[in-house]
Amino acid sequence: MKKEDSPLIHSVKPQEAYQYARLIQKLETESDFLLYGANERSWANEQVEQMIYNLHKKKNSTILVAENDGDFVGHVTVFGGGADRNAHVGQIITGVLEKFHGQGIAKQLFLDLDDWGVANGLIRLELSVMVHNERAVKFYERMGFEIEGTKRKSLVVHDEPVDEYVMAKILA
Repeated sequence: MKKEDSPLIHSVKPQEAYQYARLIQKLETESDFLLYGANERSWANEQVEQMIYNLHKKKNSTILVAENDGDFVGHVTVFGGGADRNAHVGQIITGVLEKFHGQGIAKQLFLDLDDWGVANGLIRLELSVMVHNERAVKFYERMGFEIEGTKRKSLVVHDEPVDEYVMAKILA
């Protein structure tokens, strides 16, 4: 993919469950910055289809994927709050395959996410990121997220405790 090419970004459909699950598995293999490690979980296609179907039923939840030559190369998954009092909040999980870093895909996913969030009544987007993942922290800050706090020793990666920042962006 050339830098000037724009990735195709769209909301994932239940029939694309296999492609989405494969993307997540690749991301978990490539990175130690995600909650789940390589081969730590496996999804049956039916489970992923059902998850996507359930997210489609919720106005405040979605999965946006970036596609290149028919393959999913990045995503932003949003789980909206389940109660009336937090239905305006979207919890974000995201990743772009290493091969596609630096090509503007994450930026475009987050710009589309902002548009989607506003259109669907979200006021707040939030995520957590490992403190030592400086590249991601700087990216999120460029996209308008602010550090709200630190979850101390919230994860253990390679037998070492890891802190996470809680970051959020207010849309409206």
